[in-house]
Amino acid sequence: MVRYVLLVIIAGIAGGIIARRKGRSPVCWFILCAIVPLLIVVIAVLPPLVSKGYTKRCPHCAEIIKEDAIVCKHCGRELPIEMIKVQNKM
Repeated sequence: MVRYVLLVIIAGIAGGIIARRKGRSPVCWFILCAIVPLLIVVIAVLPPLVSKGYTKRCPHCAEIIKEDAIVCKHCGRELPIEMIKVQNKM
């Protein structure tokens, strides 16, 4: 019984950590992975969410990058001028 409880806790923590890295709710995925530990595979396969206002897709490699990025961290290419966010410092 103790082994099962330990497995449930470890599965829940792992699912929550993976979900947080992918931009999903860690609490929800903690509970789901604690109930069904095999859901860790599901969250690991799901693509990361694109957050409005914080991320965008690189036009060259289609990977998700930060909104303020000037160079893509995946392909190393510079982004077109119209995609670079200009910040006003007043």
